[in-house]
Amino acid sequence: MLKRPKPEKRFYRELIRKRGFISFELIAGESDVWISVPQREVEDLEFLKKTLTDYLISLRAQILSYGEKHPEFLKSLEPVVVDILAPAIVREMAIASEKVGVGPMAGVAGAINRFIGEKLKDSGFSQFIIENGGDVFVSSSEPMTSALIVGDPKLDGKLGIEIPPGEWGLCSSSSRIGHSLSFGYTQIATVLAKNPIVSDCLATFLGNSRVENEFVERCKSIPDIAGAIGLINRKFVLFGQLKLVKLS
Repeated sequence: MLKRPKPEKRFYRELIRKRGFISFELIAGESDVWISVPQREVEDLEFLKKTLTDYLISLRAQILSYGEKHPEFLKSLEPVVVDILAPAIVREMAIASEKVGVGPMAGVAGAINRFIGEKLKDSGFSQFIIENGGDVFVSSSEPMTSALIVGDPKLDGKLGIEIPPGEWGLCSSSSRIGHSLSFGYTQIATVLAKNPIVSDCLATFLGNSRVENEFVERCKSIPDIAGAIGLINRKFVLFGQLKLVKLS
């Protein structure tokens, strides 16, 4: 969502760092976005941060402004039809949510990540890592690993998910961690998909699963899933081509 009740320590950002990259945060209202890009490609860090912060403010304003005129966009738990003249980010959220069958705000973090990623590419960056509320959008020329956080001290920081080369959205939803709205018994649902907005919506969709079989059937119903992992009733469920690795 666009609001965060209180500041949080983003400890998982330390677990997705990449050598040779420089990292910084964008703060706009309740949004806290972490970005990492190749250091050699940064000519003026302060200018880059200001440009992206202004863009983040603009994206938030577009979503909220549209939501003021169309309250169902912000509140609906089901897909909604949006204006053809709606802002691009609003249209993309509506398209992704329609594909998955959830409300458009289920994909808001992934949408902000996607649009900031496009802004970075337009600015000449060849690779990037963007993290927003635990949802990650990556563009990388080589495989990289993101820690799997499930809210269990015995497991957190011990397992990671290998993200293949290319552009990928890795998003999570939980009935116990963070502020995602969930109606299921899934402690964590993490999804890998090419489109980070779809990945974000899928995480919500899978996070509403109540039993292991339901999680698997939901995965099968959406062809966009490259891989997914869920922790349901203290049991892990794996689907697709998701590769787990041990973290040192």
